[in-house]
Amino acid sequence: MSPLLESARKGVRDGRLTMVDVARLAGVDVSTVSRALADSSRVTDETKERIRKIVEEHGYVVNHGARMLRNKMAGQVLVLLPNIAASFFPEVILGIEEILQNEQISVVIGSTQHDREKEDVLSRQILTGAADGIILLTGRIPEALRSYPGFEKKIVAVGRALKEPDIPCVNIDNEKAIATAVNHLVERGYSDIAHLGGPNSSPTFSARIRGYEAAMQQAGLSSKIRVAAGERFNIEAGRDAMAHLMQDGGVPAAVVCASDEMAMGAIRYARSQGLTVPRDTAVVGFDDIPFAGVYEPPLTTIRTPRRKMGELGAQMLLKNLKSSSFKSKSIILDHELIVRESSGSEFGR
Repeated sequence: MSPLLESARKGVRDGRLTMVDVARLAGVDVSTVSRALADSSRVTDETKERIRKIVEEHGYVVNHGARMLRNKMAGQVLVLLPNIAASFFPEVILGIEEILQNEQISVVIGSTQHDREKEDVLSRQILTGAADGIILLTGRIPEALRSYPGFEKKIVAVGRALKEPDIPCVNIDNEKAIATAVNHLVERGYSDIAHLGGPNSSPTFSARIRGYEAAMQQAGLSSKIRVAAGERFNIEAGRDAMAHLMQDGGVPAAVVCASDEMAMGAIRYARSQGLTVPRDTAVVGFDDIPFAGVYEPPLTTIRTPRRKMGELGAQMLLKNLKSSSFKSKSIILDHELIVRESSGSEFGR
């Protein structure tokens, strides 16, 4: 028996099998074992299977900590979002986790509740080295990071555009998407179309307001433009915006909302006033969250590819972290109009 094979088997007997031992037993070099365990396409299926059987038989465990240490990485990415209870975010997070877990990188979720101090406290994980990077779903950069050299390489935005153009973002064209909703209602015969908007301070929601106004002007309905916007985009915000809209100018024939949750709040308020949707007022939402299709009435909405957004955002961050010279570019994904009962029948009113 060769000395190398005897050494490998001794490691097995002693219960301290290393990657070197796996390589010796498999008859390959250590780099091949490493690639096989990472499911690299550079290793044949036959070799992967041989290594897998050795690992299963002898219980070898990858030393993840050592791998991260060699790569000078903490092995964690922080995802900052404004409200963990919001229905938009779970699918985005699933997409992020799927990509990062394949790289054996953990995902830490930080819910800021729109609090800038919480954003700063959480984001300091980059400064301390506890996190390798941040995926922002908040629409703004924490102030604590602005003085950190090269922070642009450690941040990507998903679903909420930032004011800083040098930070890459995965998003949809919000102006075009809200215009799709307005045009759908115009094609159904509606002309008195209002918009329930989110915070104007957000690039995402200000873009949706601009898109609504531009679409109304394009349709020759400039005199019908009505916007009620608040500082949130949840159910309560939708209810309050609808109440303000109706008290200020009467019941609109139709409303386009900045989010599905706002649309649900608007419908709840309309019902409390004895109105029926879509007979008295048609409603269109935005995002196509899981509850949109089972709400009463089922909600017409703009579908955003949330899981794909998360996947691409995670891939973008990984490329930035792995290469000092690589700089990711922003990605714009397509949206889709999902037509259901809440927008009424053709030639509504």
